[in-house]
Amino acid sequence: MVQHGKRAVVFSILAGLSGAAAAQSAVTLYGVADATFDVIHVTDGKTTANNPSFNRVSSNGSRLGFKGAENLGNGLTAIFQFESNANFDKGGALDTNRDNFVGIASPWGVFVLGNATGPTRALAEAVDVNVDSDGIASNRAIVGKLGGVFDDGKIRTGTRSGPSMWDVRFKNGIGYMSPVFSGLQVILSWQTPEDKTETPGMRFRPIAFDSGVKYVNGRWLAGVGYGKLSERNETGFPGLGPGGLAGLGMDEKLDELRVAGKYEGDQFSVRGLFGQATAKGSLGKIKQNTWGVGATYQVMANGKLTSQYYRARDISGSAVGAATSPYLSGEDTGAKFYSVGFEYSLSKRTLLKAHYAALRNDAKTGTNTSGRGGYDFGNGYASENSGVTIGDDVKLSGFQFGIRHTF
Repeated sequence: MVQHGKRAVVFSILAGLSGAAAAQSAVTLYGVADATFDVIHVTDGKTTANNPSFNRVSSNGSRLGFKGAENLGNGLTAIFQFESNANFDKGGALDTNRDNFVGIASPWGVFVLGNATGPTRALAEAVDVNVDSDGIASNRAIVGKLGGVFDDGKIRTGTRSGPSMWDVRFKNGIGYMSPVFSGLQVILSWQTPEDKTETPGMRFRPIAFDSGVKYVNGRWLAGVGYGKLSERNETGFPGLGPGGLAGLGMDEKLDELRVAGKYEGDQFSVRGLFGQATAKGSLGKIKQNTWGVGATYQVMANGKLTSQYYRARDISGSAVGAATSPYLSGEDTGAKFYSVGFEYSLSKRTLLKAHYAALRNDAKTGTNTSGRGGYDFGNGYASENSGVTIGDDVKLSGFQFGIRHTF
């Protein structure tokens, strides 16, 4: 499965590093320990599966990392970061599928090589109402999924459907983040085509590019992110329908455009996002628009309410309903998602949180894509449970209660 080089230089992570690089001379150990007790309910739609409800403990975005910098003189600073997921709820070992890179910070910007978040993903995270954009209440339940056919940035091959291809980190990436000019900053990333197949009849060579512009002025944040993946693929790869990541045949091109903004007042914040995912290949073209709004309100000195609503619209385009396309229908092929929550700070580093999230697939989200479609939570997927099948009319809902500590 291909996980393209998509987000190289994050708005948040590299901005923090570039600002601190000049002063930092030693390695810093840091991390997040975040655990929740989840109560998940799955309501059968038109699937034949007997979807169960279940309880679990989740380690939402828990991580352990090292970062550091060395002043090289002449305005140059060497920077690095190694960060690993810490899935302690399952007793699993650390893995390195987070932001890991090495680079140079200079007066002309920051250059990095490695595996990192890029601007398209970072923009959606910036307007999510939940701390770290993690857990079942994350807006990744909706954004960029193109009918719910993606699973952790790859084409969905089974019942599970995770974040979109633009909401996982780019591996084999080269990234650049410009200096800030009057509040404006440019972020670029490119993934080298290392994930390729040269087998005759199944040749596949993906090349990905991600770009963004961010503007920050006081209480305001606005940004645009645009990602493009080009597949020089032959029919038959990866063996799903006509071939290609979106099932649209040879030489697919997949694009994601996001426009988002946020205003933070003394006691409240409002935010919004519009996204458009497009895929085209030798069998035609499809398009899907998504949008979302969110708000937070400080109800007490240490406590705030959060809420957001996101909607994936129906898929449209020339490939919908075509005889050779897996996209059978354009009607009722989206999803609706909302979350509400309360976060209470016990200290600057320790947070109690409670969230409720609900996600409803439309009537033909699975049928539309020959069974490959279906929306799940963006993080903490319900379909990680072996008995859960995502598809037409399936509704997911869940409560999370937990604690988050940073160090």
